[in-house]
Amino acid sequence: MVKPGWKLPIEGRQDRLAWVTGAGGFIGTAVAARLARDGWRILAFGHHIHDRPLCDGIQPLSETIDQDIVMQAVGDYGPPDLVVHAAGGSHVGQADAQPGLDFGRTVQTTGALVHGLGLAGCDGTHLIYPSSAAIYGQQPVGPIGSATPPMPISQYGWHKLMAETVCRQGAQRYGLHVTIIRFFSLYGPGLRKQLFWELGNRLRAGTSLLELGGTGEETRDFLSIGDAVDLICHLHGQAASGLQIVNGGSGQATRVADAISLFQQALGTHVPVRFTGQVRVHDPHHLCAGLGDMDWQPATDLATGLSTYGNWLRKDMAGGLETTG
Repeated sequence: MVKPGWKLPIEGRQDRLAWVTGAGGFIGTAVAARLARDGWRILAFGHHIHDRPLCDGIQPLSETIDQDIVMQAVGDYGPPDLVVHAAGGSHVGQADAQPGLDFGRTVQTTGALVHGLGLAGCDGTHLIYPSSAAIYGQQPVGPIGSATPPMPISQYGWHKLMAETVCRQGAQRYGLHVTIIRFFSLYGPGLRKQLFWELGNRLRAGTSLLELGGTGEETRDFLSIGDAVDLICHLHGQAASGLQIVNGGSGQATRVADAISLFQQALGTHVPVRFTGQVRVHDPHHLCAGLGDMDWQPATDLATGLSTYGNWLRKDMAGGLETTG
């Protein structure tokens, strides 16, 4: 639905206009807040955006994305300088269980946005798409370069790759400036899903044993949400015409067992962990971002980032935080 009164002027300190889709989710919430602090005027799209207070400079527009809404927004506000398209499916397991729903959220939404921008004459708009390392599938141990041929093994990965293809079309056909960031394992305040959230809830509930799937020897490249947003802003500052594809990670591979140990240290717990050895078919064994010659490095090490997330989790479980995702 479109909020009544959405054609009113946006209050903001500068002339730069950004759209953030998925503005009620993990990445979108963090990106919108950062851009607002930096003085952007922001139109927000996404579920629940009308249900919570937003930062100054952010105007909730629509809970859905379709081509007509996109074109109407361009007509009312003019072409955006920047679009961060953080809407879409966000859970590997759910995508495998409900592939049609995930396809609609990820691929169809991206198509509506890209074609709406293109048909509205937004050549020159910078579209940043937070994609996923899930498009790489099973890879050997070691850094994965952004030029590695995609080999998805999950519905989630396939749908992200399809959405990337639509973004490529936006660059080639409509003249959008497109940056695709294949993020690896993001974590941090606001995340209410995936490994650390699930562990945190079990540990804080007082479990005496953590029984987890896998072997613990799997490796992941963990990146804090703060660093992810910094990378998005950094790449916008370097935006050029055409298409750019980069990895979003730390460049460091961490064993899952070691990450869990660090997280327990952050929470002050010492619960034994037992791995079942059962690995889900859609889970890659090893993921580590190859950053190439990109002139950017993350600022937050995993221990510090997990300490920050642990502090946030305590407050969230005590009911002291607003829902953000």
